[in-house]
Amino acid sequence: MQQFPFDFNDLPTPAYLVGGWVRDRLLQRQGKYLDLDFVLPEKAVETAQAIARKYKVGFVVLDAERKIARVVFKNGTADFAQQMGRSLEEDLGRRDFCMNAIAMECHQLIGDRLIGDRSLGIGDGLFAGEDFIDPLDGIGDLKAKRIRMVAPENLAEDPLRILRGYRQSAQLGFAIEDLTRQVLIKLAPRLKTVAAERVRTELGYLLSINSGSQWMMEAISDRILEDWLPSQHLNLPRFAEIEGVISNLLSQFPNLELFFSKHLSGDRWAIVVVKLAALSNSATALESLGLSRAEQRWLVGILRYLPQFINLLDQSTPKEQYKFFQSTLEFFPAIAALALASGYESEKILSWLKRWLNPNDVIAYPITLITGDDLLKDLGIPPSPKIGEFLESVKIAQVEGKIGSHAEAIAFIKSIIS
Repeated sequence: MQQFPFDFNDLPTPAYLVGGWVRDRLLQRQGKYLDLDFVLPEKAVETAQAIARKYKVGFVVLDAERKIARVVFKNGTADFAQQMGRSLEEDLGRRDFCMNAIAMECHQLIGDRLIGDRSLGIGDGLFAGEDFIDPLDGIGDLKAKRIRMVAPENLAEDPLRILRGYRQSAQLGFAIEDLTRQVLIKLAPRLKTVAAERVRTELGYLLSINSGSQWMMEAISDRILEDWLPSQHLNLPRFAEIEGVISNLLSQFPNLELFFSKHLSGDRWAIVVVKLAALSNSATALESLGLSRAEQRWLVGILRYLPQFINLLDQSTPKEQYKFFQSTLEFFPAIAALALASGYESEKILSWLKRWLNPNDVIAYPITLITGDDLLKDLGIPPSPKIGEFLESVKIAQVEGKIGSHAEAIAFIKSIIS
């Protein structure tokens, strides 16, 4: 259960909730983070500012010309937009898909501050038609599990809506209506005019969904993303397997959840970069998305070291394994996942992964037997690059099982010097 972040008595009358929150309430879905969209006939920005001031929270004007502002609460955001057109129905007629063009008057929810206090589930007969303003039969689409456009010109006005159709299909498990899909395909070239940041964010949403890879494949098949992800640079067979591989790994090794859910940049997680790496044959093919430095570092590292890892699977010494782990420790499970998705022998790959998961593994995480200060104090070695070389020699001797204690490390260094 979640609570609305402010009292709806602070809103003028009328004030309408629209879009995703209304849709999700009808579907009895609930996210961890509230994303509320309000439409007001007038004074939308002023109302948002007054609410932000009263509750001492963040406020930003998103679009001064269209009079859209955002209030940022601890558990979500509330966007306030001035009604477009002479009526709410006209405003709803400018939206992307009919299921997102449903509204309800906010004051109906006063005294019902907890989301879910009263059921509004599709088909349960527990809501009255007058609760909703639904001029385009969006409720009918929700019942049919269908995504249907409001109008082609609405999609053309903001081409990101083309990609959003595929993302919402994955998110809700809905099918895109045939005519709508034809229009999405026809308008796809317009997607290249959208800012990279917006495309990147939408792809991040799509790939973070459990079934997102399937609809990503659909979008690629429909050539929706050709200008952003040219097909000649993609590894579709590997990408088709990666979601199942990650699912299997998480079922076998639940601790990997911490790795795949690692926050890398903005609102994107490690699992998104792993899927992008599985999709692409080279990091340069994804440069147009403008990934962050952290994401780019992971992407380059995963694709660079994957061939080396495959070569080491058949035969490798402890020294080679140690050196490989030292270069890839941060993102090694991603390399293992891509190798599995490429069809290489799982038993060999999983033996490496078990080393990575074991913090006491002598090859992946050799303990420190000796430090640079020890070399200075006990052996009188002056500061120089030689210190680093000696320490690395100790690590290699350690993983090879030649030494296992501080005293043995000191003796080993002495033998090198002599």
